[in-house]
Amino acid sequence: MHNNLIAAAIGVTVGVISAASIFIYRKILANQQYSTTISDLDAANKRIDELQTELEALRLQLRQQKKKRKTSRKFNSNDSTYTVDNDTDVDVFSTTTDIGDDEFYDCSDGESVVSDNDLRISEELNQLDIILKEIDEQINNQFDVKAYYALQTLVKSHPDNVEVVWRFARASYHYAEAQTDNNVKRLFIFEGVQQCERVLENQNVNLYKWYAILIGLDGDYLSVTDKIKNGVVFKKYIEMALEIQPDDFELHYLLGRFKYEIANLSWIEKKVAATLFAKLPSSSIEEALKCFETAAKLGSTNPYTQLYISKCYIALKEYTHANNSLKEILEKPIVTIDDGKVYTEANKLFNKYSGYNYSEK
Repeated sequence: MHNNLIAAAIGVTVGVISAASIFIYRKILANQQYSTTISDLDAANKRIDELQTELEALRLQLRQQKKKRKTSRKFNSNDSTYTVDNDTDVDVFSTTTDIGDDEFYDCSDGESVVSDNDLRISEELNQLDIILKEIDEQINNQFDVKAYYALQTLVKSHPDNVEVVWRFARASYHYAEAQTDNNVKRLFIFEGVQQCERVLENQNVNLYKWYAILIGLDGDYLSVTDKIKNGVVFKKYIEMALEIQPDDFELHYLLGRFKYEIANLSWIEKKVAATLFAKLPSSSIEEALKCFETAAKLGSTNPYTQLYISKCYIALKEYTHANNSLKEILEKPIVTIDDGKVYTEANKLFNKYSGYNYSEK
């Protein structure tokens, strides 16, 4: 009977409670109310000592296995990803395990504290991180339609993964901008917006940023009323993103664009806005200029930042500052398509206002 109890208690020794099982056995042995000969007790104690020796050997074997199978686990906190290397050599056979008299833990066929399922999830996350990193590098160099379709597949298999969703929104923006047919363009914008709206409860800078950008881009195809409504949503999410990451130059540039557009609304557009909102979002050219200049100070690489600084100076009739700003643009090399667009517009403005000076304000 004693051997059967031992077999039941430690038959699953490669687990977290093997030594604790012996502890249970000792308690059962101590509480049994029948006579036992001294020789039987000696034999039982000898068997326990043998089992403890076997468990020590198993513990050593497990430690060696764990060194070969280090597991990295991913934890998401807001917009940052932290990696914890599980290198700690945990003594899974520790006899200090707190276990109640009537508790029994079935370790079944588990070979370590880290289950096969945990390892599988960890490997999938690691693989996903590698894929996303490659896509980031690809888009940073030059957008490729392959990145869009890769993310379209990923967003279907990981619909609640914010890191996948915001990248899909970014790819949707780039792919939409590459379209010449406005109807097709809006389809890509709408798909990106839809995916973002499913996970907006998550606080993530990039999610808010690219959602706002898509909302703003869609406004180009809407009526004045809907465009203003979109603008309010745009502003809301840009400001939410800035609360999380106030030193993001792109966010300051985008907020500047909103303020600039609101400040330049026509009289009729402002009348329409007044019927939609009790109070139209306040904005001025001075506020827009401040946003653009902040973006520039933070190291903005967007060529449009300098162009809009020039436009703000023109709107304020500070032509000397405007022309100096335009000259800076015209002296820069043209590397990207956006550089070319900015150069063309800056050249037109310079030709128009180069004859103006500060005294003509």
